Amino acid sequence: MQLNFKSKVVSVDIFFIEHRDPIFSLIVLFAIILMIAALSYAWGIFSGKDEKKRIEKFIKKFDNKGGISEQHRQMLLSPEIDVQSLSLLGITFAKNGDFEKAVGVYLIALTKIKDKHEKEFILNELGEVYFKAGFLKRANDVFLQALELSPRNATALRFLTMIDEKLKNYEEALFALNSLEELGVNVQAQKVYIKANVILDDKNSTTEEKSDKILALSHDFTLLKRMAMQLWIKNGLNLKNFTDFADLDDVIDIIYRKNEPVNLKDDDYKALFYAKGTIDEKCEIKGFELNVIKNLNDAGFERAELNFNYVCKSCKNSFPMHFYRCPMCHELGSVKILPYITEKPDENSMPF
Repeated sequence: MQLNFKSKVVSVDIFFIEHRDPIFSLIVLFAIILMIAALSYAWGIFSGKDEKKRIEKFIKKFDNKGGISEQHRQMLLSPEIDVQSLSLLGITFAKNGDFEKAVGVYLIALTKIKDKHEKEFILNELGEVYFKAGFLKRANDVFLQALELSPRNATALRFLTMIDEKLKNYEEALFALNSLEELGVNVQAQKVYIKANVILDDKNSTTEEKSDKILALSHDFTLLKRMAMQLWIKNGLNLKNFTDFADLDDVIDIIYRKNEPVNLKDDDYKALFYAKGTIDEKCEIKGFELNVIKNLNDAGFERAELNFNYVCKSCKNSFPMHFYRCPMCHELGSVKILPYITEKPDENSMPF
C-alpha cells in the first residue's frame, strides 16, 4: 500500500511539472490573448452598430429637408464630396447666417462619417449652429450626443454651460463647469458669474444683501462690482452709500449718466465729474474724450456729450449694448467700453 501511494504522488508531480512547462504556459497565454481580442472585436462591431443606429435615429430627429433642395442633397450625398468639404460648406452657411442650410449640410456629413473624432467635430459644429440660431433645446440635445461619443469633449461642456445659463438652469451649469474644471480648464470666473446670477434671482433677499453677496465673489470676476452697482441703480438706491465701486473703465457708461457725483475719493471718478462740470474742484483729466468735453463746456458749447460702444477684446466685434458674455464668441468678461463724442439730441426737432 505504501508503494502504491508513492507511485500516485510521483504521477501527480509529473502532471504538475507538465503544466509548468514554459511552452504550455505560452500556449495558455496566447489563447487568453486571442480570446480577449476576439471578444473586443465582437464588442467593437456590436457597439459600432449600436452607435450607427443612434446616429441614424439622431439624424432623423433633426433632419429638415426644407433647408436644402433634393437635387443638392443628392449631389452632397455623392461619394465624391468628402466630409471636409461638407464641413467647410456648413461653416460658410453658418457665417452667412443661413442656419437652416448649415444644419442640412452637417446632417448629411454625419451620414458619411465613420471616424469617431470627425463625428465629434461635426456634432460640435451642428450644436453651435443651433445655439447661434436660438434653438437652445436642440443645441442641448446635440451637445449631449457629442458627450456620449466623448465625455471629455470640452467644447460640448462649454456650450452646455452657456445653454443652462441662458435657461437659468444654474445647478446644471455649475455641474458642467465642474466637469470642465476636471479637464484642467480655468472656470473660476464662470462659476462666480453663475453664482451671482443665482443671487440676483433670489426673491427672499434685499438689494443690500444681494449686493454684499455679489461683491464677496468679485475677487474672482471684477465685473461683478458693476453688476452690484447696476442692482443698486435698478432698485433706486443712492450710490453715495455704495462701498466697493468698480474701476471707472468698467462703469463709465453708467456713471457718466449720473448728475450727482459719487466716489470722489477716486481720481478717475473725480475727473469725470469735473469734465462734466458737476464739480468745480480742479483735477487732472485722463482720456481724450473727457478732455474734449471739458474744453467744449469751458467754451460755452454744452451740446456735446459722450456715447458708448462696447467691443469684445477677444473677437473684436462691436455692439451697442453692454454684455458680460460676448454675443459672438461667448467669451466671459471680454467687454471694453469705448466712449465717443456726440451731440445731444435737440428735443425741439424730435418728432412726436
